[in-house]
Amino acid sequence: MPTLYVGNSYNETLVGDLSQFDPTERRIGGNLACRLVWLLGPDDVLVCPQPIADEYVDYVSRLTGVPITPDSIVVPPPGEFGQDVLTADRLRDSGFLDRLRALSVSRRFDRVVPYCYDQTIASIARHAGIGADDPSVAFCEAGGVELLNRKAVFRALCGGAGVPVAAGLVTRSVRDAVDFASSYVQSGRSLIVKQDAHIGGFGNEILAHAADVAQLGAASLTVVTDRRTVEERLRVIWPRVSSNGRDPVVLEHYLQNAVALGCELSVTDAGVTLRHTAEMRMTPVFNGLLIPPGTIPERCDAEFSRQALALADVVRAMGYRGLINVDGLVAGNGETVVLNEFNGRLGGSTHLHRIGRRFIGDDYLHRRFLLSDNDLRVASLASLLAALPRAGLAFDPALGEGVLVTCDHTAQSQAVEFCVVAQDVKAADVYEQRLRELVAETRTP
Repeated sequence: MPTLYVGNSYNETLVGDLSQFDPTERRIGGNLACRLVWLLGPDDVLVCPQPIADEYVDYVSRLTGVPITPDSIVVPPPGEFGQDVLTADRLRDSGFLDRLRALSVSRRFDRVVPYCYDQTIASIARHAGIGADDPSVAFCEAGGVELLNRKAVFRALCGGAGVPVAAGLVTRSVRDAVDFASSYVQSGRSLIVKQDAHIGGFGNEILAHAADVAQLGAASLTVVTDRRTVEERLRVIWPRVSSNGRDPVVLEHYLQNAVALGCELSVTDAGVTLRHTAEMRMTPVFNGLLIPPGTIPERCDAEFSRQALALADVVRAMGYRGLINVDGLVAGNGETVVLNEFNGRLGGSTHLHRIGRRFIGDDYLHRRFLLSDNDLRVASLASLLAALPRAGLAFDPALGEGVLVTCDHTAQSQAVEFCVVAQDVKAADVYEQRLRELVAETRTP
């Protein structure tokens, strides 16, 4: 079943105004498509915004046993933002579409799996004749997936389904936002302000009622003490969080000292399946996962799973088919479990799930823990790949444990993503500590 994968990880649907991004952050966001190399099978093709280093492709190919050739990875011509991200102008380029049509004929793709199945993907899928008869394509062509990456829509669907979320407000009015936020701050509570279309917590800001409030799940934190400081800060950030007035803004009660959770579900004609749950590592925004959760009570994981499945059932009834990632929070020593976001797309755990099943088996959740990190600064990819086996840290498929380099960002930020596979959380922590010590040694002049 040859598949066309499309790495449109950062695009207009998911993150709004791409011009607001720092160019380096935008390049890193686009390069998340590199993770999809782990999904490739024989005869599959990956459309990427940026070239992937031959050294990294060879590394993945050796481990998976899948022959990944230069023809397996296609980079469309540059667009408005160069090669940073897969924007619509690049995917609709006539030369690229001609090449895609030829690949579809020669490889006989029977499905397209993008990071995000937006209207652009639906259009090129029909153009290339890939999965055009799938009824869910009509949902995507009508902009349905955009709804599933909006925090305001998320809150509305949770409300209709009776799924608990943090108390909050969705508004386009600065005045209403000031009234709502001021009432919280004046009663000794903090708020989190969320950009409607963004991912990973990067569009969020915490309005903290005191200086000792921990910053988690947001790229910035500002201490506000009264209505005046609340209004001043909201007016400063409003153009950004509202995408210059285009989108509503979400304000929610900020649950302090919460554990962030995530899960991935598969939505099909047959029903909804929970693939896995995870603890999210926040530093202070999303920076990795622990699959399955290892520090929260089982009852909290079960309640989070129940809520996510209930929400996914609503999404299925809307007509969406594919993967959806749902996030939540456990607060108050496990007394409070709420959902706080969804994204109808592939996520930060999709490739890790494939790694777990490929190397450990379908029951990997009962046999191993996967601990990932998205930003390990290294001297070079070559030096890291050479050092891992010498230090006894490289993943051993026979043992089913060790360190995998799961994404190469060295060309963008001199960093890599990694995943530790281990039998328990303590062993995973030891592997991670040894890896960080090794990297520190190799980076020392």
